[in-house]
Amino acid sequence: MSHHRLAPVFAKKIWTTSQKWNATGKLSFLNEWTYKLGADLLTTFGRQQLFELGATMRIKYGFLLKNFTKANEVPVFRTLSPSHMIASAMNFALGFFGWPLDGQYQQSIMIEEIGFNTSLAAKLTCSNCKNKDKQGRSKWYSSRWKNIYLQNARERLAKDIPGFDLTIKDVYNMQEMCAYETVGLGYSKFCELFTEDEWEGFDYALDLRFWYDYGFGAPLARIQGIGWVQELVARLTHEPVITHNTSTNAILDSNPITFPLNHSLYVDVSHKTVMLSIMTALNLTSFAEEGPLPYTHILKTRKFRSSEIIAFGSSIQFQLLECTSLDGPQIRIIINDGVVPLTGIRGCPAKADGMCPVAVFVEAMRELIRDADWTWDCNGDWEVPPGDQWHTTTGTPPERAGHSQFY
Repeated sequence: MSHHRLAPVFAKKIWTTSQKWNATGKLSFLNEWTYKLGADLLTTFGRQQLFELGATMRIKYGFLLKNFTKANEVPVFRTLSPSHMIASAMNFALGFFGWPLDGQYQQSIMIEEIGFNTSLAAKLTCSNCKNKDKQGRSKWYSSRWKNIYLQNARERLAKDIPGFDLTIKDVYNMQEMCAYETVGLGYSKFCELFTEDEWEGFDYALDLRFWYDYGFGAPLARIQGIGWVQELVARLTHEPVITHNTSTNAILDSNPITFPLNHSLYVDVSHKTVMLSIMTALNLTSFAEEGPLPYTHILKTRKFRSSEIIAFGSSIQFQLLECTSLDGPQIRIIINDGVVPLTGIRGCPAKADGMCPVAVFVEAMRELIRDADWTWDCNGDWEVPPGDQWHTTTGTPPERAGHSQFY
């Protein structure tokens, strides 16, 4: 877990207006409070999470390393160039391999900057992602939901800080400060300020943000994840990516050193938002069964819960298995130790164990890849009507005229 780069905004407002107010009651701690966190830095708790995840994966999949020993090879793990991404990947590797790391694996670091293709951060290569009206739809929904669930909290807390213009955004930032101070410092006075219902509202506000900005309700989610799906098919079929027409990197993916195709273990470390876009590109529709998330109330029956599927330190695993009762190799998807139904993947049976024949899975993925339209999604001149006048539950934009984008 890294510190939020926007967290200091609230702290700056506190500092620059300190001469105008004096906090009392539950907010009296603000009179002496200072911001003690950095930005985009992996916390101690975050390092622990990644280390423990690596150790857990070693217990589950360590037996696969014998294949590398036999072939006189080492695994290739991939990540991105930001410092907290490298730190995440290194802490995972320390948990997986133990110290020292020398000679145990190769760490491939993909550049996360504008002008460089990478399936682990496709946002920077998709032009329409720079258009907030197309990429970020959550602001409209989240702001309205915050005005509903935080109204009482704002009125309650404003009484304890006369002279300070306490807005709904400030109150929401206080909830965020609780989360970030707790993992960064071990404790936060901000946590005491809210009721259980208000914390449930905060959880739902995050669901709205991720659903409408990076998931099934975001018009650019699927196209941002489809490049990684192309690489998944390449790994499953041991055949290189043929057409580089999305976010795949033709230079890296055509090199057996940076993108091997004959390994039995692959590890990619990226952002949780990228992980969500990949889930959307895979068409894991079990998370979108209830349709668009409303902003007027908490949808209690929703299966899309960001705190469960893309929490810090989350993982998505693709397991290849063989069973005597089934014909041919099987694949299943595990998210945070939970089997994911593959009901949205054409041809995959609805089974409790989540198994699907690899050949069937690959063909379904190829169909999704063929149906993806990078030119239209990322460069097309399409518009999304404001507010809740338009919805997607497949992470796709309005269709190009005469073109069906999804089955």
